[in-house]
Amino acid sequence: MQRLIMRQIQKKRKTAILLCLVLAIVLGLPVRGIAQKSGIIRVGWYESPFNSTDPLGRRSGYAYDYQQKIAAYSGWTYEYVEGSWSDLLQMLSDGKIDLMSDVSFTHERAQSMLFSSLPMGAEEYYLFVSPGNNEISSEDYSTFNGKRIGANRGSVQIGLFRDWAEANGIQAEIVELTGNEEDNITMLTRGDIDMYLSLDGFFDKESALPVCKIGASDFYFAVSKSRPELLAELNKAMSRIQDENPLYHQQLYSKYLRISGLNHYLNAEENEWVANHGPIRVGYQDNYLAFCARDPESGELTGALKDYLGVASDCLENAHLDFEPVCFPTSADAMNALKNGDVDCVFPANLTDYDGEIRGVYITPALMRTDMSAVIRESDQQTFSKKDRVAVAVNADNPNYDMFLLDHFPDWRTIYYSDTPECLKAISEGQADCLLISNYRYNNISKLCEKYHLTTLSTGVEMDYCFAVNREDTVLYSILAKTAGVVPATTVNAALTHYFIEDSRADIADLFRQNLTIAVIALTVIMLVLLFLLLRSTRREKKAGEKARPLPKAEDFRFLDDLPVSYSVYHVTHSEHSRLYDAELVYVNHKFEELGGLPAEAILGHRVRELYPHIGENWYMNVKSAACDGIPVEYDYVDETTGKRYHFSARQIFRADYCAVTYVEA
Repeated sequence: MQRLIMRQIQKKRKTAILLCLVLAIVLGLPVRGIAQKSGIIRVGWYESPFNSTDPLGRRSGYAYDYQQKIAAYSGWTYEYVEGSWSDLLQMLSDGKIDLMSDVSFTHERAQSMLFSSLPMGAEEYYLFVSPGNNEISSEDYSTFNGKRIGANRGSVQIGLFRDWAEANGIQAEIVELTGNEEDNITMLTRGDIDMYLSLDGFFDKESALPVCKIGASDFYFAVSKSRPELLAELNKAMSRIQDENPLYHQQLYSKYLRISGLNHYLNAEENEWVANHGPIRVGYQDNYLAFCARDPESGELTGALKDYLGVASDCLENAHLDFEPVCFPTSADAMNALKNGDVDCVFPANLTDYDGEIRGVYITPALMRTDMSAVIRESDQQTFSKKDRVAVAVNADNPNYDMFLLDHFPDWRTIYYSDTPECLKAISEGQADCLLISNYRYNNISKLCEKYHLTTLSTGVEMDYCFAVNREDTVLYSILAKTAGVVPATTVNAALTHYFIEDSRADIADLFRQNLTIAVIALTVIMLVLLFLLLRSTRREKKAGEKARPLPKAEDFRFLDDLPVSYSVYHVTHSEHSRLYDAELVYVNHKFEELGGLPAEAILGHRVRELYPHIGENWYMNVKSAACDGIPVEYDYVDETTGKRYHFSARQIFRADYCAVTYVEA
């Protein structure tokens, strides 16, 4: 028995010793590993669009945003080490910092640092000159000969420039720089260097102007070889970011780097064309709102094209463009005028490159874009999508829709009619099954659709509206293509929405003008009803002491149900015990339901804080400014879930505490 007890004691001692050893190992081993994973990451900071500090000390930039995204997945905390790009690259090689952004891969660099498996983006390299330099021209590369080209020491741009210069027969001297971007630009403006080789987006036009692009490359995060354990965490985080949003790189590039591209400037040949040619004659189709039309009173162009041309006139940094609109009854008439040389370009045009070649025209990038709907019989709403054969009515004077059908619905059978009213009549009589139309054009046919018991069905496809230019006018094509790339999409979308609503108001005005007797009776009845309500309200106020005005209801806004942008109405208030504002949903249209993911019946009458708890306080302050203070609010933002850019607009309507909010995809 004693031996048995001794064995048990010895066994317990061994177990205790083993537990102590295990505990020592557990306590000892993680010290280095945990400190490196959740500890401080020394990251290079060089002032630029990648790393920017505002006057209040707040950080932002391409690399900064990306690094914060990585930290959300890795748990990293950063210590920012400031310096010039070339100095920081050397510090990374020496192990004095752990991480650096915007490093292009070379085999030489790979000997002294580690690269992320995925690039953090792609960048374009430009040669810049000082704003007053008229000696150097991209139209004549011989003006580059003998010039001093400044570039960051050790940068990959130097090798790209040498290859580009050799290919173009240019003899120039490379000056390797070690200062920061501000120092380098000072050297350029002072004349110490003739040109500066750097990324697009680093400078505004007062500091440096781009002359030409010499190349592009992917760029990466680089990790010190003294911290190899960081690379696996970095790669994992970047992979998850790409899975979350495949467009993340492009969004950062548009936000921080795409500023000074050459598409903002006319080259020498284009400037000469503008000077010698005079106004650009733009042929456009009449009666085509919200896109374009001839104003019946002034005879001038109206519609979104008017707003576009107004912005395009001064959208380029070094030129002013004059446009002369010329109206035609149909798109076909405008295209014939282009062929005969009576106009320089035509809007709207929607042709593929092949169709353009056949017709002898070039098609510019899209100025505007619209969702397309099929006008069908109300009785076909449930069966239209199941039809094996679809007969589509097409206006014979509009070749745009003809080509659009070939691209998107090649199996549909086309039947031509003289005009749109004849197309709608044919659908109602069963001769055709549908007509394609832009959502922004529905107001023009709404009365006929009601008469013929027709409705619309989304096709899920979009149509681009472009300029058509004769194929011999390549310089004009280049000019118009640049305006299409520079005029903001938000401007165009806002214009389309404005003229769509104006068209709705015009329809109501036309109805009253055409039925004057009915209008007089209707107005009289309305006045009597309003007078009755006012008197009743006055009596109630005297009786009760205070009574609110009649409140707007969802039914008041039903004419906006099919508006192609998100439209919603809110009652904005806050409790007397709280400073937090809230907003009750009064009305939402179909587009809002589509974007928000909830049907109107599930959200009307409910409060935003209840329905969308993730919305930040800035949103409530914006609708408060609009509804309570009467101050309109507008801004652009990117939806983090979808990656899409939207234009937000809030304005007071009806009375204080009520506002309308629109979301337009930019």
